[in-house]
Amino acid sequence: SSNLHTMTNFSYICTVWISICVYVLSAEPEISVSGPVGSTAVLPCEMTSVNTDRLYIVWRMKSEIVFERLGEKLYQDEGYEGRVDVPVEELRKGNCSLVLHNLTLDDTGVYSSYQTVRRTKRETFPINSVKLSVYVSHPKGAIRGVSPAPT
Repeated sequence: SSNLHTMTNFSYICTVWISICVYVLSAEPEISVSGPVGSTAVLPCEMTSVNTDRLYIVWRMKSEIVFERLGEKLYQDEGYEGRVDVPVEELRKGNCSLVLHNLTLDDTGVYSSYQTVRRTKRETFPINSVKLSVYVSHPKGAIRGVSPAPT
């Protein structure tokens, strides 16, 4: 009877831990960045351990890979070509921030960064998530829905 009780407690603890982990992973990102269309945004990211031999970083939006860097080699997804980078010299210092140029409204979303460690098998560790909001900026003096007075 005491064995059964212990097992029940153990199962309960496991269930609670799994729920907490799932909740933490699905929680809204704490970091928010915003910028007007056409500007540059920096999505912050910092690695705790840097293996300079194998600098491997991946940024995703939903399940799509936006940017991937393995040392000097990089991959930029269609639609992000020429607009995204994690500079290798910054990555060597542990700064894995994604620089996104010429923002478009389609760039709005949640981006997640991952560090990949190559040992016997490739292990991927999530670093953080950043919510990017892109907005249309209005000229000074213009109010939404109201045209500026003619000069």
